[in-house]
Amino acid sequence: MSHHALAFRLSCIVLSCALLSLAPAGHAQITRILPVDIGAAIASGEARVTVAPSVGADSSKPFDGNPFTEMALLTSDTMTITLEFTTPVRIEKSKVFFWSDGTWRLEVADALADLNAHNQSYALVFQNRSFPSFAWDSVSFARHDVHVVRLTGVSATPGTGSYLGEWTLEGTVTFTKFVILPAPLRIIPGVGLQLHVNIMDDKNRIYPNFLTEPLDWGSTDPTIARVDPYGVATGLKLGSTSVTVATDARTITGSAPIDVVQDFRAQKVPPMTIKVAVVYQDPVLQSSNRIHEEFNWRDPRVLVPALVRHMRECTDSTVNFQIVQTVEASILFTRYKGTYLTVSKYVQLLKEPGWVTLKAASDSGQLAFDYREFVKYYQFDTKRNNGEIDEVWVFAAPYLAMYESQLLGPNAFWWNSPPIKDGTALTKLLSVMGLNYERGVDQAFHSFGHRVESAMVQAYYEAQGKPWDPKSTTPTPWDLFTRIDKDMPGMAHVGNVHFPPNGTHDYDYGNTTLVTSFAENWYRYPLLFSQNSQVNVQTWYYTPGEPLAEGLDHLGYLRWFYGHIPRYVGVTDGVLNNWWTYATDYEAAVQLAKATSVREGDPGSIAPQGFRLEQNFPNPFNPSTAIEFTLAHRSPVLLEVYNLLGQHVTTVMEGSLEAGTHRIPFDGARCASGVYLYRLVTPEGVQTRKMILVK
Repeated sequence: MSHHALAFRLSCIVLSCALLSLAPAGHAQITRILPVDIGAAIASGEARVTVAPSVGADSSKPFDGNPFTEMALLTSDTMTITLEFTTPVRIEKSKVFFWSDGTWRLEVADALADLNAHNQSYALVFQNRSFPSFAWDSVSFARHDVHVVRLTGVSATPGTGSYLGEWTLEGTVTFTKFVILPAPLRIIPGVGLQLHVNIMDDKNRIYPNFLTEPLDWGSTDPTIARVDPYGVATGLKLGSTSVTVATDARTITGSAPIDVVQDFRAQKVPPMTIKVAVVYQDPVLQSSNRIHEEFNWRDPRVLVPALVRHMRECTDSTVNFQIVQTVEASILFTRYKGTYLTVSKYVQLLKEPGWVTLKAASDSGQLAFDYREFVKYYQFDTKRNNGEIDEVWVFAAPYLAMYESQLLGPNAFWWNSPPIKDGTALTKLLSVMGLNYERGVDQAFHSFGHRVESAMVQAYYEAQGKPWDPKSTTPTPWDLFTRIDKDMPGMAHVGNVHFPPNGTHDYDYGNTTLVTSFAENWYRYPLLFSQNSQVNVQTWYYTPGEPLAEGLDHLGYLRWFYGHIPRYVGVTDGVLNNWWTYATDYEAAVQLAKATSVREGDPGSIAPQGFRLEQNFPNPFNPSTAIEFTLAHRSPVLLEVYNLLGQHVTTVMEGSLEAGTHRIPFDGARCASGVYLYRLVTPEGVQTRKMILVK
């Protein structure tokens, strides 16, 4: 697959419409009936849901896209749900998925008072419509543009309660213009940038392009920039012009200004300050030496400012660790055979030739660092909750059983170590770094890389539902960033913490082999051009020197790796363009990405629909079933099955399919009875549903 084709999937879907200059729509337009994204509208405050009788459960469950996550009223056979929208929604179809037989009715109005009083703008759309259990029921009706919609469902069997799995509304959307992405358009002479289009409706809401007809690309001044038939723009000389796009029938057109400049960098975020509490497990011994002096190791009090400096320098002053608290620890929180190690016992074991006892205890799981007690003892949980600190660094000696990075808190996840979710007073996530002053500053620097990897893997999994896979045919930006030549010859980017772009094995930072790398494009993220260069150890070797480092190729590569991590404003595909926010305050990053998406994208209440995943049939099944989905245009797809533990069971199919409806068979003969998740991944997003195998 070409680099242009890969860059196609990276372009930002969310953008400010003010940045674009679009061709007048004239009378060209098309219409489609699309679902209202009720869940997104509720999340953004554009809609409010009320349920009667009131429920303690999550009232957004009927709008999560999964009919098998129910909202239940255990004590009432009648359920009434009222949706109030801040702006009018156009509806002409409604679907429900109840878990029992019954009847339903639909009412609409322009105001809640009218709906309650049944006067003025009130309309009864239909009533006494029967619905089956565990199956969709759908009703089409005359178009309504309203602010308030009410669904009332009544169970057919008294005393059984009411259970609603899903409720959808659909309406006509009129599309008038193409929006050319990425935006704003800037390129440099002699390199290509893959363009693509989204489509705008008459209310300036933006959707992925679902049209299947070919596009006609052009430039108003092809001496400045040209666009080939596949939408690849190439700068020819410095200047400004416009690129144009239209369907063959010219039903939809669009244009956008494009600047050809000598070079540029993406707009950097303001400097970030991360407040750190540092704990030195380096007590004074009876010999009057500290542990590091006793064994002639590096002074951790010197390593800390070196770490701070290197991170600040390589991120262009974006990441600024500020030491707000230091603790000279006199006790250890490492359990040896269930009992806390004393300092004297630990030093005795360190003086044993070859550290035989410590190594054996580590190998047999008899050494464990007690993170919970450590955090509580120093009140780091309270300080994190109150905003006094953002994270903790612990400089410890060998075999004190700390992970390089550990994440604690109710929403903790893999942080290069298993998460710790309980046992403290934490209400926020707290990262605790375990750093070893027996080793150099490059080794400590290395530990932060695994933390970055964990953060970005989680960010893209939550945003797009994709695991980390640099060899994917539909890569996320993180997949691309971490590509190496060994896996994708001629298509390396920056690499990962253990493998540089030319690495052939772990820690191969000194490799002199030159390989092609697209790393320099990441300074312009999310615009990823086809510009490339040859890289090897001489590209990143830290020539200024560092006496605290064990390897200047290692330190240099880490500086080069961190230096390419995006630190820019904006959001691309649901993930901030400043990846450092995820590595330093993950929960804040997720919230900021959502807020930025709403502010910049203004997607409105209609969901972009480039694809749709249906419920498998039959369901339950034994042992075979069919999974059906619809694509609005030709697209690469990945269909996978997982169990409820999140473990991958099988890949049902992976490849490109034409627009239309597809039915893919799934054979569960080798699977145990139970509930499984099947997931469809496309460039437009991810949808997941449940299926039940009964043997």
